[in-house]
Amino acid sequence: MTVTELTPRRERILRHVVEEYVALAQPVPSDLIARKYEAQLSPATVRNEMAALEEAGLIAQPHTSAGRVPTDRGYRYFVELLMHEDRELSSAERRTLRMQFNQMAAAGTESTHLGPSLLARTLRSAAVATRPAATHARVRRIELVPLEDDFVLVTVLMQSGGVRQIISRADRALPREDLTRFSNELSEKLADKTAGQVRHALRAVSEGARPFASVAVRLLQQAQEQAFADVSLEGLAQLLSQPEFAQSQKLRPILEVLEQQPMLARFLAESLATPGVQVIIGAENRLEQMREASLVLTRYGSEEDAWGVLGVLGPTRLPYWRAVPMVRFMAELMDVVASRPGR
Repeated sequence: MTVTELTPRRERILRHVVEEYVALAQPVPSDLIARKYEAQLSPATVRNEMAALEEAGLIAQPHTSAGRVPTDRGYRYFVELLMHEDRELSSAERRTLRMQFNQMAAAGTESTHLGPSLLARTLRSAAVATRPAATHARVRRIELVPLEDDFVLVTVLMQSGGVRQIISRADRALPREDLTRFSNELSEKLADKTAGQVRHALRAVSEGARPFASVAVRLLQQAQEQAFADVSLEGLAQLLSQPEFAQSQKLRPILEVLEQQPMLARFLAESLATPGVQVIIGAENRLEQMREASLVLTRYGSEEDAWGVLGVLGPTRLPYWRAVPMVRFMAELMDVVASRPGR
């Protein structure tokens, strides 16, 4: 049986297993499902249906004689097909969150701490945010200045107004006239290009200018990584309190990523490529260290091509039906803050 072949009854039972496990953090037995949700079905029928879900890889039995728990695949099915979109925040909850958010902003709370603080408190999970920045560092002009012997000062001026410099060594001493010609060539051919686009354009650059174009790629990559280096993390205590992480071997790899901000920042920045809320579940994480965790992320910002990342991080046993609308609404509030002058 493939995932797309679930009957309505099996979908209901999978939803019950997910919601019960999220609430209780205990394997869900078939008799609980029969008694609490499916009174019209016999316990034997529920057991058979759960066995079919297990065969499909959507739930698993962690111990003999224990109940079932959702797998990463089961959570994905739930998020994509069973999580009702009408489970949005109520008007009262939106008003309360907006009031709390505005109070914190008025009290001078740093803008990138506003969303994570409320998310961590409300969802009892860790929450993260990066400051809005240009999603791609782009070339405005490249300057090459000769120094002593065969050393050259390479300067990349970016569209954002930022500047990156490095001293590079050429294979021979180059006259100023050649370097000026290379500067003009690179500035013309690489204008408004990102690091990846410059890399793809190397063949179009003359042989003499090509080494300096490669240097520009490195400088653009450094600028991009630095833009997302400052990550606000809230709710670490909430993460540590989750029963899944009572065993340190599951938690330690996640903490390593959280403690290494450059790694975390690069990981979060990848989500900027896609608009809307993204849900990354367990083994779907690109970083192996994060495969015991789930993230619900979205981007926020107000200026064209200037975005930050906001989201929550927790065990795969996240209440996705709460996390998705909560992250979406908090990003809307962060959009307003990001649009204010001086923030």
